[in-house]
Amino acid sequence: MLVGLEAEDFRNLAPLRCSFGTGSHLFLGRNGAGKTSLLEAVYVVATTRSFRTARISDCCRHNATSFRLRAEVESERRVRLDLGWKAGERWRTVNDQKVSLAEHLAVLPVVCWTSGDVDILVGPPALRRQLLDRGIVSLRPSVISVITRYRRVVEEKRQLLLHGGGELDTWNSLLASAAAELIRLRAAQVERLSSALDQVLNDAALGFPKVELKYRCSPRCGVDGAEAIAAELESVSDRERRQRQLLIGPHRDDVAVTWDGHEIRRVASAGERKALGLALLAAQGRVLEDAGRDPIYLLDDADAELDGGRLESLWRVFGRCRQVFATSSRPAIWDQIDIGRRWSLAGGTLDTD
Repeated sequence: MLVGLEAEDFRNLAPLRCSFGTGSHLFLGRNGAGKTSLLEAVYVVATTRSFRTARISDCCRHNATSFRLRAEVESERRVRLDLGWKAGERWRTVNDQKVSLAEHLAVLPVVCWTSGDVDILVGPPALRRQLLDRGIVSLRPSVISVITRYRRVVEEKRQLLLHGGGELDTWNSLLASAAAELIRLRAAQVERLSSALDQVLNDAALGFPKVELKYRCSPRCGVDGAEAIAAELESVSDRERRQRQLLIGPHRDDVAVTWDGHEIRRVASAGERKALGLALLAAQGRVLEDAGRDPIYLLDDADAELDGGRLESLWRVFGRCRQVFATSSRPAIWDQIDIGRRWSLAGGTLDTD
């Protein structure tokens, strides 16, 4: 649980030092008030990355040359996370000690919804792969090494293909091994998500048709292990050399989401897709809760495209969570919803309502 947050020179936030309790927190304010920046600060200090930019330096306040974040976290014991950027470098510590990335990620599990997740159900497959991988790493931070290993082998093979192909056998063997491990992790995560999503949709009582998730791994035989993947890689080696690109592998995975047997993009409205996307996020969090890793939930403009009825239905799910941070520029829509604490943001300054 996040019990305290400090921020200096982060985005448009004024110097910040605040304390949080359990339950739900709603941050209200106009566009540009700093609501998203506040959630981003929590996300950055917990994950070491931003959900808005690939360059952490972009998080600096205008005309500032550095920023600093500190989070006080309470789990089995008090832990302090520090993260910042200065002189062109990102730095981070846990209780003032340098630790591995996996150890840092293990401190404060986060489940996050932002405007970039609006198309998670109908957008490019990369969005759904990211959802799976974030869930896997949150569940077991040490498996970040599996994802890193696969990406490294893919990049090495891609460079080899760009320069003519050369001898692919060694790289195919390494790729098959790394791919098999990643596919195994993703397949298990889809199973957990499917079960949790059924529970969430039942609790929310949204009245949706049957929703199913199906993992589409690349190659399709990937769930059969490294030997099957290696054979498939060998079968496409000549085509890969000619086209100078990788044709199969988990970097092409997808998760099919169907609604009563139909592709969701064809039958669901924007509001229904938004509600289902949030339900999927809640399912991701429930998987973590079931594993004893209670996450904090960050919901940026979660009420956008939702009517009051759907928002109330979804809040039956999120309102039961140990700690939730939500933002909105529509205070009236929350009038009938039980919120633990309301805050207001204006000009980057945070006040309690």
